[in-house]
Amino acid sequence: MIIVRRFALGDAAPVIELITQIMSQEFGEAKAAYPTEDIQNIQTSYGALGEAFLVATDENRIVGTIGVKKEDDRVALMRRLFVAAAYRRRNIGRQLIENAVQFCGEVGYQEVVFKTTSKMVQAIELCKKCGFVQRAKLQLGPIELLKFSLPIRDHVKVGRNHR
Repeated sequence: MIIVRRFALGDAAPVIELITQIMSQEFGEAKAAYPTEDIQNIQTSYGALGEAFLVATDENRIVGTIGVKKEDDRVALMRRLFVAAAYRRRNIGRQLIENAVQFCGEVGYQEVVFKTTSKMVQAIELCKKCGFVQRAKLQLGPIELLKFSLPIRDHVKVGRNHR
């Protein structure tokens, strides 16, 4: 059974391994667009008020991640949406997004922004299915950066539990 919960200190190594493996195997050419300093110390990078890092687990194995960073009092950035290849197409990404958006609503954000490259097709399609709308596109050499946005007010379900 998949459980989405808050990051715990013992999750650091498997989270870094999962993200690094997916980035290297699937998005090597876009790696430069995504520095990894934030995952080297997740508690510091995602530990401020209004921020969170969530993991999806199967038993004790980390199979998915998502982070929420504060951009300003109104807007949160959704980052590090990754699901292990063997666990895709099981609605884990959707669960991660729903939990992140729920968290954002609970702490008072009005909008969630997701930035990615055009190479991350599965994440883009999932975000669109979850209601995100493309707001910008920027070409940086061979890398196309995309920005998606979701207003929170219509998407928050009150009373959902975040562990």
